[in-house]
Amino acid sequence: MRLPTLPPPPTSDQAATDTRAGRVLALTSTGTMLVLLLTSGLNIALPSLRDQFYAGETALAWVLSGYTLAFAMLALTGGALADRFGARTVFAAGLTLFAGFSVLAAAAPTVVVVVVGTFGQGGGAALVLPAALSLVQQAYRDRPEKLPGAIGIWAGANAVGAALGPVVCGALVSLFSWRAMFLLVAILAGVCVLVGRTALPETAGGGGRLDLAGQVVTVALLGIIALLAHEGRHVPWWMSVVGGVAAVVLARVFVVVERRSPHPMLPIRQLRDTAFSANAVVTVIGTGAFFGALYVLSLALQDRLHMSAFVAGVALLPLAGGNVVAAVLAGRIMTRWGVRTTMIAGHLLLIAALCVCPLILEVYPALAAALVVLGIGWGLLVPATSAAGLARAHSGHEGIASGVTAGGRELGAALAAALLLPMGMAGLPVAAALGAASLLIAAAWVRRVQTIPQMPAH
Repeated sequence: MRLPTLPPPPTSDQAATDTRAGRVLALTSTGTMLVLLLTSGLNIALPSLRDQFYAGETALAWVLSGYTLAFAMLALTGGALADRFGARTVFAAGLTLFAGFSVLAAAAPTVVVVVVGTFGQGGGAALVLPAALSLVQQAYRDRPEKLPGAIGIWAGANAVGAALGPVVCGALVSLFSWRAMFLLVAILAGVCVLVGRTALPETAGGGGRLDLAGQVVTVALLGIIALLAHEGRHVPWWMSVVGGVAAVVLARVFVVVERRSPHPMLPIRQLRDTAFSANAVVTVIGTGAFFGALYVLSLALQDRLHMSAFVAGVALLPLAGGNVVAAVLAGRIMTRWGVRTTMIAGHLLLIAALCVCPLILEVYPALAAALVVLGIGWGLLVPATSAAGLARAHSGHEGIASGVTAGGRELGAALAAALLLPMGMAGLPVAAALGAASLLIAAAWVRRVQTIPQMPAH
């Protein structure tokens, strides 16, 4: 009988490489999880902010949307800066900015200052995410067979951070104050910066010029889109029309600027890649479906079932359990079945959970099971869209490709806060419909992405 052949043990060089890469993965995953805690956790703190500052609904909505809006507006800039100055530098700068504005929000005397703080936090987070993914990709450049699992773990940190946000922030709000929530993330961000000085390798930037004109136009375009979604219900119709026209004009200006720029931030040939652009759309819509459900459910547990902020956060904990399961399995699934198949599976689980949640809200054991399914679906969708974006990235633009994916997620979250949260429980069927639309786009146009991206040697 022939015994199976075992793979050779790793050499000392490979072991050292794996150790260094593991440190990079652990730190970037921690930083990623940290900045994403507030994407979902801020929602839990809104009732406390309302009571302390007697804030109206518009002000409260800006507390939440300020963070996600700044994140979405500046994520492309973060990716471009990572390509230009090096991912390590931008990662540390983003965490420093995030920590500083967290302290400002914690000390805020008015809700307006809280909004300024959360907007600044979003700007810092926009630097962290694309730089973190670039660091992971570079860390595993010499061990490409381990890259799928690394992307799965890092993307799992994305999903777990979003799922743990209501739990961690709910506990801090209930036991201490909403201010403690901001102080905790400030301290942890500072620790990550200090540890990163020795744990993260030096990374060289591309050395090209920054496309300042393209970045300004992008920020303005995304800002108008989010502002229309956020305030469209409260302004005269003609202002919405003017805003829509301005968005179309800015989109055209962006195309012209990028065509003429010698160092375009987002090359037009990259946007013409159908699979890349379709993946970006899937990221926005799929994220909007997930976060719309998360925002609606977290408020419904407090308002309809009369749970405290902490209990509501704990009630959403099965989401994190599903995310952990997905983080463990995502790398293997992508390796065996491909990126696109993983993306479709994540969509199907997401849609199934969203369809049943409105029917079982008051039957918690059933709701918990649905939350696990929702968490697994989201936990598969995040690494699949991250890998798909990188797989279609043009050489030298890995950072900006990561920025497109990160910005797409935050734009989806911002639009969910603006459009689905005000609907209450009626927002859940809309979220399911968005998930179905995202699934159709993924099945039809992300067909050319089926392999894990590899980092070219430098």
